[in-house]
Amino acid sequence: MNWWNDYFDATYPQRYALNSEQTVAEVLMLRDLLPEPPADLLDLACGQGRHSINLARAGFTVIGLDASEPLLDLARTDAAAAGVEVDFVAGDMRAIPYSGCFDAVINMFTAFGYFDREEENQSVLEGIARALKPGGRLIMELAHRDRVVTDFQPTDWYELDDGTVVWIRRYFDPLRGILTSIDRWRDPDGHEDERIHRIRIYTATELDRILRQANLAPINWYGSINLHALTPDSPRIVVVATR
Repeated sequence: MNWWNDYFDATYPQRYALNSEQTVAEVLMLRDLLPEPPADLLDLACGQGRHSINLARAGFTVIGLDASEPLLDLARTDAAAAGVEVDFVAGDMRAIPYSGCFDAVINMFTAFGYFDREEENQSVLEGIARALKPGGRLIMELAHRDRVVTDFQPTDWYELDDGTVVWIRRYFDPLRGILTSIDRWRDPDGHEDERIHRIRIYTATELDRILRQANLAPINWYGSINLHALTPDSPRIVVVATR
């Protein structure tokens, strides 16, 4: 099920409503972990380009790869408005079209684990390893399975600034580690719609194993974008691995 074809459409930025403060905090974290500019970066699953654009503004040479044409169109528009050059490329993360090109690859906001078959998720990491220069680094920021399970919320809801109400129902398969979310929303005009999000989430132990299988050696683990130590209660996993 290629759920991402529908989920990451033109409605995604409005539904998720990520604020600029969060983006600034994430970019500050990346600046602490990345090599100095002008380094060559790949923003894998770049979405609407919120990290790519800010890193290009800081002097990095950035390519953003994503499968969503609506989000790439938004990224190109925002990059032009910001006066920065980013090469936004449409592509499948299972077939990264680069070899030995990048000083670093970033993969943010749990943009990993999209595929039900473990071999496909593994192929993403293998493609990252190929895309990196020798000694290049991968920075991943993603959900922490230990925390998701501990604080699991089967239902949730929130209201956006424009009055749109979003309801979320979640299902977790503990054997396969797959979290499925059904997002349903109603806008102020009464129009309703829904999207499905389905992702494999990992423990640090599992992630360490599959990174090493892809010839990516983890060197640092953190539990938040503030680079706090990773603990069982950490809200996120941030891992830095080198080729």
